[in-house]
Amino acid sequence: MAGDPKLWHELIGDALRAPSPHNVQPWRVRLLGYGRAELLIERGRTLPDEDVTGSFIVLTMGIFVEALSIAAAHRGLAVEDEPILPLESYSADALRGRADPWIPFAHLSLEPAPAVTPEFPLECLRTRRTSRLPYEGVPVSTDATSRLQALASQGGHRYVPIVDARQIETLLGFNIDAVFEDLNHPAYRKELRGWLRYSDQRSARLRDGLDARCMNTPPVELWTAFHLPALLRWPWLGTRFRRRYRAQIGPVATMGFLCGPFWAPEQAYPSGRLLLRFWLECTRWGYFIHPYGNLVTNRVIAKRVEAETGLADVWLAFKIGRSAPPPASHRRPLEEVLLG
Repeated sequence: MAGDPKLWHELIGDALRAPSPHNVQPWRVRLLGYGRAELLIERGRTLPDEDVTGSFIVLTMGIFVEALSIAAAHRGLAVEDEPILPLESYSADALRGRADPWIPFAHLSLEPAPAVTPEFPLECLRTRRTSRLPYEGVPVSTDATSRLQALASQGGHRYVPIVDARQIETLLGFNIDAVFEDLNHPAYRKELRGWLRYSDQRSARLRDGLDARCMNTPPVELWTAFHLPALLRWPWLGTRFRRRYRAQIGPVATMGFLCGPFWAPEQAYPSGRLLLRFWLECTRWGYFIHPYGNLVTNRVIAKRVEAETGLADVWLAFKIGRSAPPPASHRRPLEEVLLG
């Protein structure tokens, strides 16, 4: 059974709903034979101007392998993974020095595991979402918080929720500062701009990137922010954009922080596997999250977050709560992910 290529197709099909930064979906898979496959990174789907150390691309591959493992558990199988290159090989400098379009990441194999108990229903993989819609103004329940904290602890990390309204507003203000500052950084802006999808037609055709529909932002506002960012520095217009952005976020009753070892690539891989389990646990409780990546990648703002919260090792900051069902972002089809 483990050697059936159709089984790999099923597993990869389930795993394709895994999240990735800016929905770049960098994974490619080459089937090698009986129960074996090679996982690769598509170099053109990395973010070297944002991800200098390579930690986030390594995290993303960990997320994908964990998704494969969850899908395999439902079929009485386990996914064994073995890195092909040292994990520091995926730093921005290392990626820029490579000419090959597909960079080897790990050897994968399927092994029988009849006694394994699936940790999450497959439906959680299929319904997990990033929601940028306004959330209900109700904090996450104590039972759900306790479960999320226990899960993070099992992975060697800490989950810290913040529910103080004043502090949340301060942190959201930091996030807006970080976004506006980063938009005026040419390399960051150019890299991210290539992943924006302003129309439903383009998003449906490319099946990747940041869809204005999912961003909860009118296409004209999204275009203006990334093509005319100097306008954000004008006092009157900048203030208006800030208020507009804050209004789009809506009520935030809980902000969450994942803290622990992350910034070295060898730490980022297990962090990615933990992150998917954490996110699926949120889904199981009926909660959505919306990561605020700029709060940790903008190091100046990250220091302000540390001073405000007392948390020195944050690697993911997000709002968490319940919202209306958000739109689903597109995913590339299986035939685009498989390599011949």
